[in-house]
Amino acid sequence: MNKINFFLFFFLVQFNYSQDIDCNVIVNSDQINQTNKSIFSNLEKSITTFINSNSWSENIFLNHEKIDLNLLITVTSYSNNKFSANFEFQSLRPVLNSTYQTPLFNFIDKNVEFKYEEFETLFFVENKFQSDLVSILSYYINIIYGIDQDSFVKNSGTFFYMNAQNILNLANQSGISNTWQSSNSGGRINKFWLIENLNSSNSKEFRDVIYSYHSKGLDLMHDDKLLSKKNIASSIVSLERMNRRIPNSMLIKIFFDTKSDEIRDVFSAGPDIDTGKLFNQLNRMAPFFSNKWTNIR
Repeated sequence: MNKINFFLFFFLVQFNYSQDIDCNVIVNSDQINQTNKSIFSNLEKSITTFINSNSWSENIFLNHEKIDLNLLITVTSYSNNKFSANFEFQSLRPVLNSTYQTPLFNFIDKNVEFKYEEFETLFFVENKFQSDLVSILSYYINIIYGIDQDSFVKNSGTFFYMNAQNILNLANQSGISNTWQSSNSGGRINKFWLIENLNSSNSKEFRDVIYSYHSKGLDLMHDDKLLSKKNIASSIVSLERMNRRIPNSMLIKIFFDTKSDEIRDVFSAGPDIDTGKLFNQLNRMAPFFSNKWTNIR
């Protein structure tokens, strides 16, 4: 490779390197009685630019390999640049040899408080607290990135979970708000306990199932539907060990909130397998979705 082509290649790699997430952001301000809505549209633009233009890893992505993320922010109150909102995240992962995208992480963080001034540019600085808004977005991007990595290579998301933990620690140390504390609204379903669980050895089965369900299950669907379904069933059943050890686990709840429709669809079509054990375990671990589980018998 001559020097000109080498530097052109290097430039293109660096350009792609900086954009690894494709996030669609919607800021819904319907609940706010305000004539001038420009503050909300500019918030939407600032967040979109912040997420999509930053480099969140050292991986190099082609356009079709980027993490697809939907972020719905429903503003519930606003006054003098102070916001309260619900943040709803949904990340998607491509399935090998298909056009299908599987949901990886569905989560709603409610009553999030932050400040934002119109036209403000959002910056992430490593090991430094900037603002609640920057920290919230950066925290969840690392969570989403970690789960995405775990789905391709077993336990490869640890680096990103540690980043999220560091972001939470810095935000807590800032003392600006209590949204990062273990006792904030939402009980044990909050940012503090989410990363606490992901980094705990007690949650090993959750991370294992993220890998086996996707890489040994859905990614095989194109070539061997029967084996794919058996592996998916086996991976789900393996969560029972964690469920016995940690009843009402936050991560198991998130898993089934994200995957219940897909599980129903996978096991209500295609080649038949014995789903008796799977059916029993699903009703034990996620009884709130029992109406969906009846379709897999």
